Amino acid sequence: MKVPSCIVILLLLTCLPLVSCSAGAPSPTVGPITLQYTAASQPWLTSIYNCAGNTVIITDQTAADIQDLQAVDLAIRLGQPENLPSPAYQIGTDDLLVIVNPQNPIKKLTVAQVRSLFNGQIQNWKDVGGTDARVQVWAFTKAEDIQGIFDHLILSDSPVTSMARLASNPNEITQAISKDINAIGILNRRLKTSGVSDVFTVTSMPVLAFTRSNPTEGISNILSCLQK
Repeated sequence: MKVPSCIVILLLLTCLPLVSCSAGAPSPTVGPITLQYTAASQPWLTSIYNCAGNTVIITDQTAADIQDLQAVDLAIRLGQPENLPSPAYQIGTDDLLVIVNPQNPIKKLTVAQVRSLFNGQIQNWKDVGGTDARVQVWAFTKAEDIQGIFDHLILSDSPVTSMARLASNPNEITQAISKDINAIGILNRRLKTSGVSDVFTVTSMPVLAFTRSNPTEGISNILSCLQK
């Protein structure tokens, strides 16, 4: 039996929407996010990875003074710079500590003692109630966020003693002080280990994230997640 042509055309038109719907629209993809972070802000990377989900994060450890928001999507650091980039978002807090070897008999220092130890006016532990031994100061470069905060609040922006040894990262300063009973340095609390003891709290610092003027939806979602 021959099927009328009008019925065939009607059947074809009925099936067309089903075919087009079954193909579906392609899902939008999110490109990699570039991130600069300071050595002291490293503990927040895990939270950023968790908030980013499957989005690829390309990271670059960069000192605070040379972070470049024109080159990356996101930057994180400790402490609020004088010329605050905009926009900025607080994603946490941390404490800046003065640390010594756990075997050092000094368990607490005053701000005046800390200042004199780091600027070189006091060079022997006996002058602050400790043993008769030469003080070994450890510091970071001024470009690092926590060193800049320490220099400003404790040393009034004067230099650390020229006898100080410079650490390239927090792990180096932690290991050095854990092996030297006469060493002293600074570290943020989130990176403190059992190998060192804190004898003075300098300040509580905001942990800040900076973005370009118009952050993408993906960046905004990560920031919202970090602030929860």
